[in-house]
Amino acid sequence: MIVTVWGKEKRMEEVRALCRKEHICIPFDELSEFDLSKLDAVILPLQSIQGEKGNYMDRRQIEYPLFFWECLREDCKIIAGKETAFLNQLSLSKAYYLKDEAFLNENARLTAQGALFYILDLADRSLDEYNVDIIGKGHCGTAIGKLLKLLGMHVRYVRHGEAKNEDECTYEQWKKIPGADFVIPCAPCSMLDKNMISLWPRTTCVIDISGAEKGLEELLIDQGIRYVRAANLPEIFTPRSSGQAIYAFARRILNE
Repeated sequence: MIVTVWGKEKRMEEVRALCRKEHICIPFDELSEFDLSKLDAVILPLQSIQGEKGNYMDRRQIEYPLFFWECLREDCKIIAGKETAFLNQLSLSKAYYLKDEAFLNENARLTAQGALFYILDLADRSLDEYNVDIIGKGHCGTAIGKLLKLLGMHVRYVRHGEAKNEDECTYEQWKKIPGADFVIPCAPCSMLDKNMISLWPRTTCVIDISGAEKGLEELLIDQGIRYVRAANLPEIFTPRSSGQAIYAFARRILNE
């Protein structure tokens, strides 16, 4: 098959390397000289492409051949991470790895490894002496909690809904009590506020996985709370494994 892999992240370089072993991989910069009707698939990075014209990727404007999408065959496959408004308007077949359970589980496992790096960097005593509050129990929250428990840390999950297990509490319960040594927000929306933070000991550290609390960074620092914006952990710490997970999904789609 003839494929083009977009994106300059290290994990997308890994996707390109794996793709070249099985397919013809056309570099992004050479598309203007290529017969686009011969492309069988376009593999996009985790954040896909955005903007009204689909000309924003990797936090910058990009340029690709005029009428690129119109030149593709009807059976050309678009493989992307995030679903975007621009991609939705295309009539081409699309597959999103951020909707794939196998990819989400692997991405969460790699995220947990990155979160552990920050904990080890900040810890000054044995891990089994630390309490950790994880806000949210989705793929990433579950994977982080599982890893930290294996290392002897005391984990409590904060749930927006009903607390069903001994290691869980509701958000309403949690916001009235002091925070743990580490607070790890994994929920997609902000869950912290000034009143809650005022109850926390100044030894608390927030490791913000979701990025939803970045608007409170100044407040947290003013309160003496350490804040770490821990974004994009698989790309930072495990880009090869992250790229392999993306390609494993892409390979399944290409072989369908």
